[in-house]
Amino acid sequence: MSARRVGGDRAVGTEARARIALAPGADAVGLAVMIADLIRQNLERDPRKDADFRKLAASVSMEVPDAEVTITLEFSRGALLVHGGRHDRAHLRIRADSTTLLALPLVRISAGLPNLFSPESSALRNGLLSGGVRIGGMLRHPLRLVRFTRLMSVNG
Repeated sequence: MSARRVGGDRAVGTEARARIALAPGADAVGLAVMIADLIRQNLERDPRKDADFRKLAASVSMEVPDAEVTITLEFSRGALLVHGGRHDRAHLRIRADSTTLLALPLVRISAGLPNLFSPESSALRNGLLSGGVRIGGMLRHPLRLVRFTRLMSVNG
């Protein structure tokens, strides 16, 4: 695959592949592989997401109780290591059922922020209102949450 040039001297396409890795054993966790691929593809498709990726320094755990799986994403300002299971203490802790979690990448981004009122965001909005979706750390780390959401979204 050839690299796309962005901003003159930064190659995003193949570089994104090198900057996103699975921790040992994470390749056996389907959710870990899926999320790593999603973020990699988002970076390759939309070079504007690279700014958030390079600024994000956070640990994000994603727990899916109905699938009995938890993963942890360690963002280190331009690199991502995805772990199967819980790893270290996370800045953001997302707990959602599998249907809602799979809808998270569809959240529409408007003016740089997640638009919870768009039709694509209905599963997330309803989950947050009903308590089915919990996002720990969102009040303490709002900028990390916004950057993470923008990286995950395929709609903006």
